[in-house]
Amino acid sequence: MLSLCAMGGMMVYPTPAIATVAQSPAIKVRGQVIDEQGEPLTGATVRIKGGQGGTITDVDGNFQLEVAGNAILSISYVGYKEREVAVRNRAIIEAIQLQPDNQMLEQVVVIGYGTQKKSDLTGSVAVVDTEALKQTSHSNISTMLEGKVSGVQVTSDGQPGADPTVRIRGVGSFGDTSPLYVIDGVPMGTSIRDFSSNDIETIQILKDASAAAIYGSRAANGVVIITTKRGQKDQPLKVDYNGYVGMDYIPSSVYDVMDADQYSQYIGQACANSNTPLPGGYKLDSTTGKYHFQDNTNTNWFKEVFKTGIRQNHNVNLSGGGAHNTYNVSLDYYNQKGTLEGAGPNYERYTARVNNTMDTKFIKFHTSLVYSHSDQDNMGLSNASEYVQGLYGDVTNILRGTLLMQPTIKAYDNSTWVLDNLVGIANNFNYDSYGYGVYYDTVHGDISASNPLLVNNLLKRNTRVDRFVGTASADVDLLKMIGIDSKNHKLNYKVNLSYSKTHCKDFTWIPAWVQSNRVYLAKSNERLTKATRSYADALIENVLTYDATVGKHHFNLVAGQTYEEENTDLLTGWGVNFTEPYFLQLQNAANTFAESFEYKHTLLSYIGRIN
Repeated sequence: MLSLCAMGGMMVYPTPAIATVAQSPAIKVRGQVIDEQGEPLTGATVRIKGGQGGTITDVDGNFQLEVAGNAILSISYVGYKEREVAVRNRAIIEAIQLQPDNQMLEQVVVIGYGTQKKSDLTGSVAVVDTEALKQTSHSNISTMLEGKVSGVQVTSDGQPGADPTVRIRGVGSFGDTSPLYVIDGVPMGTSIRDFSSNDIETIQILKDASAAAIYGSRAANGVVIITTKRGQKDQPLKVDYNGYVGMDYIPSSVYDVMDADQYSQYIGQACANSNTPLPGGYKLDSTTGKYHFQDNTNTNWFKEVFKTGIRQNHNVNLSGGGAHNTYNVSLDYYNQKGTLEGAGPNYERYTARVNNTMDTKFIKFHTSLVYSHSDQDNMGLSNASEYVQGLYGDVTNILRGTLLMQPTIKAYDNSTWVLDNLVGIANNFNYDSYGYGVYYDTVHGDISASNPLLVNNLLKRNTRVDRFVGTASADVDLLKMIGIDSKNHKLNYKVNLSYSKTHCKDFTWIPAWVQSNRVYLAKSNERLTKATRSYADALIENVLTYDATVGKHHFNLVAGQTYEEENTDLLTGWGVNFTEPYFLQLQNAANTFAESFEYKHTLLSYIGRIN
């Protein structure tokens, strides 16, 4: 063991240190967990603090666990304060009483079309710690939920700006398994990539059918309810800045790959063992008995393909309010450069949000305006290995290509702009490998490998998204409106209006190139694709809520009607086979094609709930 010592604050040097730890013998501990009334708690969690292992209590609140004599047990139960108990070599521990966590039970959580105390919930609702979310740096709010909530599985291919796959309590349908996202009471569909995490005030996740039922079939995969930040009443203008700059770095030690000498020895032994001819670029040195490549090429493909990615986020928030109104203005910028050399992946987003509230004697108004612009460059071929028509050879995703490439192949080679005298099929191309290194059958052998730098630089995939969301609501206290002010009875009518417009532009360019007679993209299949996607969504909701307290009983009734209309307009054009030099417009293609789709989806719902 090494420890660091300092003298006079000037010198640091390692010195040996010896530590002895007295191991306490393991004993079998028994005990019981009870509540404040002395009743047993079934299913309480008993775990070893700072170690592994644990158990849960049975129907009588009893537990049994093998631990070290000096261990500390941590006991927890939903709705109760966690407690720690030292074992102190005792085989039987007296009854462990847990005290209720009144603050947790009185916590108000947002549910569908209303709020409830956590103690009154019958469905499964998880409250996300938004402070913990601030410790992570992701472009997507959904990705930030990873590891924060039990029963919520988040997976992503890791590309900047990518929409992750979110599953709440497993797969709930045969179709789309994404949950429904609701922001400030407005359903936003199954993607919230275009919103800033800095605008979040609270997040609740409705996990089971009883909690999410009020949203109907759309909530089959769960519901994520998000409320955004608002200003405070009687607060002067407050300006907050929040930002960071970080780096994404992939250590080269993650993969142990061969250098040129090691690979030469490997290929030579393989050919000798299989009694096959040695590729022309490799020779056996009779004096040393080792194989060598014909020149000093020694490409570290990991260092050539991967780079240090930079991510940054800057947010300015202005908030305040008067006696009867509040405001919150948020400006956000997010940028992430990926860790791959080439056209992508990269992601950039601008977001602006304005929230306002105003109160009168019996009406509360709330308005929200959000605009976001994002620009995303995708990988040439991602982990999904997208199908590219006319692409021949072992052309695969970038990571696999990096690991399979020989160290005796150059990353860049200016001679590959013209390969006509070396590769027969290259006569059909004006530009061949664009200065990227290639393999030759007569030198490297018949390996059918693709240069990942060429693939990720030449294949371009870009998506630009502009999104506007405007919402307005009015909450009317009907009893106050007619002059009745009651503490035990509340009758409210709320109308909620929302309009969302999303415009997307997709650009994909796949040029022709050739690396060998087996790895190439045919000239007749080079393709430019341009597409526009337009989505418009309008929503109106009318909700009536009655809340009453009679003695020790509390009642909550919700009834309402919602109407939502979605309009989608898709237009895609593509051209095949372009003249060189390239001017990337569809009319410059030898053959052009186009298709369009337009459709409408409406949803009329009647809702009700009694608690």
